[in-house]
This record gives sequence, structure tokens and C-alpha cells, in this order.
Amino acid sequence: MDWIICVRSYIKVVEEGSFNGAAYQLNTTGSAISKRINWLEEKVGVQLLKRTTRSLDQTEAGQLFYQRSRLQLDQWMSLVDEARSVNQTPTGILKIGATTAVGSKFIIKYLNDFLLKYPKIKIQLLTTSPGQMPETYVDVFISRDLEQLNSHNYKAIELFKNDAKFFASPDYIEKYGKPETIDDLESHNMLIWGERPIREVKLSTGNRITLRGNFATTNPEALFYGAKCGMGVLLASKKMLEDLTEVGELLPVLPELTVDHGSVCAYYPTLDYEHTRTQLFIKYLKERIQLKG
Repeated sequence: MDWIICVRSYIKVVEEGSFNGAAYQLNTTGSAISKRINWLEEKVGVQLLKRTTRSLDQTEAGQLFYQRSRLQLDQWMSLVDEARSVNQTPTGILKIGATTAVGSKFIIKYLNDFLLKYPKIKIQLLTTSPGQMPETYVDVFISRDLEQLNSHNYKAIELFKNDAKFFASPDYIEKYGKPETIDDLESHNMLIWGERPIREVKLSTGNRITLRGNFATTNPEALFYGAKCGMGVLLASKKMLEDLTEVGELLPVLPELTVDHGSVCAYYPTLDYEHTRTQLFIKYLKERIQLKG
């Protein structure tokens, strides 16, 4: 048996909650996973998992082993990755986490060129809901500021300021006119990010205004599509709408006004060794963003 393969199998069993789930992730069989866990327990000399017909739980020793082995395996794989990258083309799977909006409207447009530049790297993009913490196994997580991640467990690199502006489609403007003043905004139908069709925001001018509309959602794609179809005026980050603004499907409204939405950052786990592919992706992303301005 291979020690690293068995440790990785144990980690997957814990994270997936079953032998079959781990087997699926590792492209093997449940019986093979079971044999690896048995071999690992024999080598360690303690029981790591309590197995019943209905549940699979870690023992106290198993919890400790998982925590330590997860970190040690990351460090070992990073070391191997660094050593290989000295004389070889970067390889392996880059696991990127992102909120749905950031993943589908921002990151996705940069991936093709990155993969063409580094053909031996494969990307797995995992999306989360806004404010949701990333899965522990992602290499890099792209999101608006998350206070929970600003700790010693993660390093953060700011990618861009996430100032939001107002946009509307040509159809909407033709039907209802273009807001010309701050007061005008309050009389227009707004597409609201959130669970209620009303929202108060503070503008860059210091004014606080109440936005009201007939449509509210926490689904960013629905908001963007609604704005494109002329349902109302949308407050959103320009970076997320570049594909629509560049072809004129959405037009800026009162472009001098902004709402501070913090920054979008790249978060990655604090490890002694950092994957070359993670560093390359963050560097590439920053360079592309700077070129776009």
C-alpha cells in the first residue's frame, strides 16, 4: 500500500462522509477505499473511524489524524509541485472557489487564455452563495471582502475595487426615460439584490437613497438578465457587467454616482508551500485586470 494514497483516501472519506463518496471522488471502488483505511489504521495503530450500518464517524484519534494529515498532505503536495515546476511546465488541478456572480460573470472570461498559456493545468470552478465560506480544499477563493477569511488561516490579495454603478438597457431608457438626478432614481423601477424589493444605499456623494422595485432576487444571473431585458435599473459592479456594457446591451445611468461595495480579493490558504499554479493564476488575473483598467 502507498502511504500518501491511503492518507488521501482517509481525508476524502471524512470529507464525503462515506466510502462510496470518497471512491467516486478518487475514481476507484468502495472496497478499495475500505482496504486502504484498514491498512492505514493498522499502520497508525489506532482506530480512526467508527463504522456502523447507518453511520461513519471519526474517533477522537481520527479527528486529530484528519486535521494534521490534511495540512501535512497539502504541504507535501505543494513541495512536490514546487520541485517539479523548477524544470517542468506547471501541471495539476487548480481548484478555484468563487461566489456565483464572480464565477459566472468575471472569472470565467479569463480562464480560456490561462489554460492556453498553461495547457497542463486543469481547472475546477466551484461556486458558493454570497457570504458563504469556501470549501476547505480550494486552492484560491475569489470573493468580495469576507471578514471571516481575513485571518491567519488565509492570505488575501486585492484584485480590484468593487464600486457599484447604475445601469439600464436601451429599451428601458426608451420607454421610461433616463434618470438625470439622484431624486429621479427613487422614482424609477429598480432591480433589487436581496430578499425584499426595497433597499437603502449610501452614494459616493454622501446621500442615502431608498431603491424600490417590483423584482428582488439573490440570483445574480436573474438580475443581470432582467436588466438586459428592460425590467428596470440595476445597481451592480461594472466588472460584472463588462460583457453587457461593451456591446451596448446595458448603458450607464448617472455614471458619476457610485456605491462602495468594498473590494474583490483572491484568498488562498496560509501554507508553508504555495502551489505554483495558484501563484501563476493570481498573477495572471491581476495582470489581465490591470490591462482592462
